[in-house]
Amino acid sequence: MNIRATLTIYKFEMSRFRRTIFQSLVAPIITTSLYFVVFGAAIGSKIESINGVSYGSFIVPGLIMLYLMTESINNAAFGIYFPKFTGSIFEVLSAPVSALEATIGYVGAAATKSTIIGLMIFFTSNFFCHA
Repeated sequence: MNIRATLTIYKFEMSRFRRTIFQSLVAPIITTSLYFVVFGAAIGSKIESINGVSYGSFIVPGLIMLYLMTESINNAAFGIYFPKFTGSIFEVLSAPVSALEATIGYVGAAATKSTIIGLMIFFTSNFFCHA
């Protein structure tokens, strides 16, 4: 297995994450904050608690999973399909990298990015609800 090629793909995708930090990290955090504000004001004021858990705390795991699933699929698909449209897919196809190694690099980076986003949403949720 070509570990260097897998790490190169992983590092390239993570550098793309850092270059597009606003759309990759800040946008999901702002959107989740809006969910807290809108649902907290509209529904949370009418629901006092669910089995002793406040409404805000009740929806946190759902919002985290919503963005984990959405961002992991979007990040992996964008990393794999975007080079096809820009014409740089030939760099990956002509390199001595197997499909498994490329998949591990792209999926590993997507999983890392999604985990970072999930953790940031978790920390942001502490501003809106208390455990």
